[in-house]
Amino acid sequence: MPIVDLAKTSLRNLNEALHQLQPDTNETLWTILNPGGEHSIAVSVDAPISISVNGPVGYYCGGMNKQATITVEGSAGQGVGENMMSGLST
Repeated sequence: MPIVDLAKTSLRNLNEALHQLQPDTNETLWTILNPGGEHSIAVSVDAPISISVNGPVGYYCGGMNKQATITVEGSAGQGVGENMMSGLST
């Protein structure tokens, strides 16, 4: 279960890691800590995974999502789940 702390890892590196996931990945449960209101967290994910974001997110979290379930445990800016193709945003 990957745990990514955005206080220590860049948002670009997080999104790149999520984009590289293959449909048959074993890394299906992701946790993101300290999002700090960043914009565009977990965008364009195209894998059947679950992502839990623990804290507030800015604009467009989970945008252009395909297949993933993204849960935000905190407040969210506008455009959450914008242009989702499939999956679930809660």
